[in-house]
Amino acid sequence: MMKRKWFGTKTYFARMVLWISAAVLLLVLVLSLVEYISTQKLLLRNESSSNQKILYQIEYNMDVMDESIQNLSKFLFVNGDVASIMYAKTENMADVATRLNTVVTSLVTANPYIHSVSIYNRNLDQFYNVGSSIFFKDPFVDGFYNANQMLPILKPVIRNIQNLVNGKTVPERVFSYFIYSSSINNPKPDGVVVVNVKPEWLINNIVKINSIDPKKGDRVYVLDDAGEFLESNNDQVEYKMWLKNEYMKYATSHVDAQKNGFFQSKYEGEKLYVTYVIEKETGLTLIKTQPVNQVFQSIERLKTTIVLITLIFVVLALILSFSISRRIYKPFDKLVHTIMSDRLGHSQLEEVDTIDEINYLGTVYKQSMVKLEHFNQEKFRYQNVMKNYWLNRIISDGLTLSSSELKPIFAEMRIVLPLEGPYALLILKIDKYKDFKQNFHAKDQETIRYAISNIASEIVGRVYPNEGLDMMDDQVVLIVRIPEEEQAYLHTIHTLMQEVQENVFQYFKVTFSCMVSDTVYALNELANLYNQSLNQAMYRFILGHSSIITSDLIKRNSENKQMSYDRNLEETFLHALKAGNASLTGEHLEQIFNEIGALSYNNALVSVIRFVDLVKDTLVETKFSATSNLSSAISAISRNLLEKETIEEIRDLLQTALKDAMANDRTDKHNEHNYYIVDAIKEYIHLNYRDLSLNLPSIAATMKISARQLSKIFRESMDISIPDYINKLRMEKAAELLVDQQISVREIVEQVGFVNESYFFSLFKKRFHVTPREYALQKKTVKLYQAD
Repeated sequence: MMKRKWFGTKTYFARMVLWISAAVLLLVLVLSLVEYISTQKLLLRNESSSNQKILYQIEYNMDVMDESIQNLSKFLFVNGDVASIMYAKTENMADVATRLNTVVTSLVTANPYIHSVSIYNRNLDQFYNVGSSIFFKDPFVDGFYNANQMLPILKPVIRNIQNLVNGKTVPERVFSYFIYSSSINNPKPDGVVVVNVKPEWLINNIVKINSIDPKKGDRVYVLDDAGEFLESNNDQVEYKMWLKNEYMKYATSHVDAQKNGFFQSKYEGEKLYVTYVIEKETGLTLIKTQPVNQVFQSIERLKTTIVLITLIFVVLALILSFSISRRIYKPFDKLVHTIMSDRLGHSQLEEVDTIDEINYLGTVYKQSMVKLEHFNQEKFRYQNVMKNYWLNRIISDGLTLSSSELKPIFAEMRIVLPLEGPYALLILKIDKYKDFKQNFHAKDQETIRYAISNIASEIVGRVYPNEGLDMMDDQVVLIVRIPEEEQAYLHTIHTLMQEVQENVFQYFKVTFSCMVSDTVYALNELANLYNQSLNQAMYRFILGHSSIITSDLIKRNSENKQMSYDRNLEETFLHALKAGNASLTGEHLEQIFNEIGALSYNNALVSVIRFVDLVKDTLVETKFSATSNLSSAISAISRNLLEKETIEEIRDLLQTALKDAMANDRTDKHNEHNYYIVDAIKEYIHLNYRDLSLNLPSIAATMKISARQLSKIFRESMDISIPDYINKLRMEKAAELLVDQQISVREIVEQVGFVNESYFFSLFKKRFHVTPREYALQKKTVKLYQAD
């Protein structure tokens, strides 16, 4: 009951209900939103398509009318009466009136939208009009003949012509079609026929469309190529001006727009949907506007429906999620109570601040995993300890157990070595072991040896079964099972060990040398093989770090009966050393160590010790004994000789010490010479600091040394440049004069060798952190105080 109180609220169950409900609700909201947006876009496309169909119908009517007027214009141009008037050489008004009357009777009166027809006779330079109350001179035709202006043939041109109404001339807009015949030889024709069409046929068509459903607010307008509305009435002037500006703004900002399109805008707070189509023949722009709220009326109804459906789904989601959560939670609830009942006696768990069922199970799981991990570690540690114990006994003690006795031990310890040979040992000795111990803590050393063992075992294991063993200190041993029929195993192992060395250095920056032993066939022979291999591994002293040592590689050294290097070469080396000849000393030192490298290990070690002592004694006897640093270095080599792992290290260290000894001897002589030069410079400056021309070039000229070399010698000895030393001395002398002499600052400036008084003040304040007057006042005050 106490445990039940912990989870009385069923926190996780409540979370399940909320998450399932939220997931269902989110899914419904996303689907509803997608449906709403898709429907909105579909409606806009359909509405745009519908509007464009209306505008295309108007455009089609315009094309039909355009074709009709073109046919009429062509007919008039070839009509005999019109041709007689257009090409007459003399004017006969009675004949003209008769023929024009015939034209009016036969054609013009048959088409109510024909405004007038003008016939131009170039021979008489006269215009004849029918359908209009006056004769007038057509400016387009006049410009064509007199100003070389283009005059389109059978292309509608929107323009204003002048007409008389109640005795007043007023503008009147028409569509004008021009037709004439020209040739290359005669580009200016003898006559032109102009057919003027009233725009009312188009305006009436638009008015009928606008009057279909005036409540919807749909309107159609026409803009000419000059951007003016075709309707001549003064209705909705502000609205038309706004519509014109919005369309022009859209067309300007969308230069790549097609000849038809749509956009949305707002007029007096009302959103409007604007569709347009450009008529290619006349250049007219048909524009249809409609309120957006009319377009989206159905969308708003759909939105209301979606909201209602969403609310219904929310209620259903809550009911469904509660039911599903109960079914899912039921076995989970049983699991929690089962675990709680099994752990009632565990007081440790009662102290845990558990928030919900998941946290409780998590706490139980973590505690269980900690115990399991601890158990596995103990088991693994025990198994590794026992495995290392048996492997260590094999190579150290030489087990005499039979194969039948070893088999269960190998199985239990998971030792992968076969019970029958041949076997080889790989002894991996860490190079520069002293540095290794200084650079890594004991735990890190153990980790690195473990890593070397694992890396080597894994890489060698690709070819040969093996087991690795950490022998502590500086070595790791691998017991390798070599196939009996394989003869070239040394080459294969050499390649594998190079790969191991590369990997170990890459990850740990540690190098090691490897001794590859011969083979034995029985496990109890590995102890003797191990001791033999340790002796052979000592040849790292001769072969150097990162070497891979085999019996064949050291055979010549081990069989060499020579006890030491050539004594004549030793005498030659000592003679060069005493003479201070660094080049010959280094050359002979290299030859001696080459001969030492050909000796057996023991003879090589003894020869190195003897040679180092000989070098030390020689240095003591010669003039190099004055170099205390060298004596310390040679003594350190002698004391720590056995810590050096290779003769290469000893040779390099000895070679460096000898070079330093000879260099120090030369440096001492050089420094003694420089001491006299620096002392002379200081004395010259103290005698001539009052001289205004005292500077580095003048001192260098006096001492017959280049200014650059003189400056270098002085700075290396005094750690200050010559100009700074001159200024320092002058400042000290000026300070003495300020305290001891009753003279002005200007006089002091001249006496200490300065020309610029401002420069003197700057240097003085930089050195003493006060002005000259403040300095003098401070010092005199101190004197008065001491006198009292």
